[in-house]
Amino acid sequence: MIRQRLAIVAMAIISLAPASLLAQADSLDERLVALTFHKITGQAVDFQAAAQRSPAVMRASGFDRPDVLKAEVARMQADLASADPSHEFVVRVSDNISEYNHDRGEFNVMLFQPGFFVNVDAFGQRYNLVFANAGAARAIAMPKDEAGTFDAKLNAEGRAVTNEIHFRVTGAGDPAGSVTGPHVIRAVIASVRLLDRAGKVVFAPRLTASAPVTAATPPRSANAPLEVAGLRVGGKAKDLEPTLARLFGKVSKQERGRSWFAGFASALVVNDLGCIDMPGARHKPKPGDVCVTAYLDASDVVRSIRIERVFPYIDAETFRATL
Repeated sequence: MIRQRLAIVAMAIISLAPASLLAQADSLDERLVALTFHKITGQAVDFQAAAQRSPAVMRASGFDRPDVLKAEVARMQADLASADPSHEFVVRVSDNISEYNHDRGEFNVMLFQPGFFVNVDAFGQRYNLVFANAGAARAIAMPKDEAGTFDAKLNAEGRAVTNEIHFRVTGAGDPAGSVTGPHVIRAVIASVRLLDRAGKVVFAPRLTASAPVTAATPPRSANAPLEVAGLRVGGKAKDLEPTLARLFGKVSKQERGRSWFAGFASALVVNDLGCIDMPGARHKPKPGDVCVTAYLDASDVVRSIRIERVFPYIDAETFRATL
């Protein structure tokens, strides 16, 4: 019997509005995280609308609903007043460790890459939780003679880990500029443990927490270049090319093709079509492969960047349900 396997490719398209990638969380008091965010930043909460959606109000009879609604609003306001900004939260996220980077001598934790965030739902709204010091926990540095054994263990687990993060909410906005929106929760990681399926520690980096930041990132000019995940949109191609080469490998330049979007004259490309499993192709994409296309206008200005990353094979229905 021929078994078909589905390769999942995550694609982030970075234009003038940055794209973001999502991680699903469990074991987190999402409501308290949101309340702490609102207390620190001073952003208002529409308690009236939130109370309308609460189970207590929805269960109440028409006669009792006004009183229940009033009590629910008062309870939420009291919870906000009592929220403690110094409270340390714990979240456990299903995560993934990349293939070994032989040039840098390290593995990478996917959640701590720029553009990834933890989804938080509270008060009928979606919040994006980002970690200001994620870069300190991103890399798992390891000599090559040890990395082979470690890599084999990861492959046996499908490269999947549980990322247990202890953190504090410190303010609003993503310092990297990768994640945007009205409710971006900035947090500082206090400690991290990566666990295998048996609950054993795979990796636990030592972290130095950055200073708390309580203000959102100032608004940017509409005409200013935008930096997302360390890549600059709106700048010249000659300035982006060395960054692409340093982060992803060999860069080539291609002239506009027939299937391209209108307005683009050329592109800087890394690993062209290397993330697509095409019949007859010599190179088959494997987990950890990355493909980048930076689209340029006629003046060689970067107008859009597409990043594709191949993840391990997973059940398609599981992927769909997660989305």
